[in-house]
Amino acid sequence: MQQEMGRNVLDFWLAPGVNSGQGLGIEIIGTLQLVLCVLATTDRRRRDLGGSGPLAIGLSVALGHLLAIDYTGCGINPARSFGSSVITHNFKDHWIFWVGPFIGGALAVLIYDFILAPRSSDLTDRVKVWTSGQVEEYDLDGDDINSRVEMKPK
Repeated sequence: MQQEMGRNVLDFWLAPGVNSGQGLGIEIIGTLQLVLCVLATTDRRRRDLGGSGPLAIGLSVALGHLLAIDYTGCGINPARSFGSSVITHNFKDHWIFWVGPFIGGALAVLIYDFILAPRSSDLTDRVKVWTSGQVEEYDLDGDDINSRVEMKPK
């Protein structure tokens, strides 16, 4: 069945000559470029977006696959790699397909949020978001902090 369906369909493994470190690096880079694309195309603060967001994200997925599929099978999604490994009962080097995307996604968030599109708030406010959740982004007029405010969708 493996030979009939192709390498990427049901099995994720490292190509001959690719060690674990190289495979991990490839998965990190593949996931990083995809997550950066998703963050950039879905950022509500950006006013310079034109064209189709879904098309840009789809092209990013295609780019990741074209570059990584020959080396690692291009997991870039732990659920996709896990499902294939469960079906084939092959968990050799499976940790790469979990650790790589998690590191790549986290790096992409840090790069986007702190370097490519930093918010205007200072670092302590941004760390609060990580520790306690979303900080309100509404600018409320009025001096009385206890006054009732009604939020309506635009």
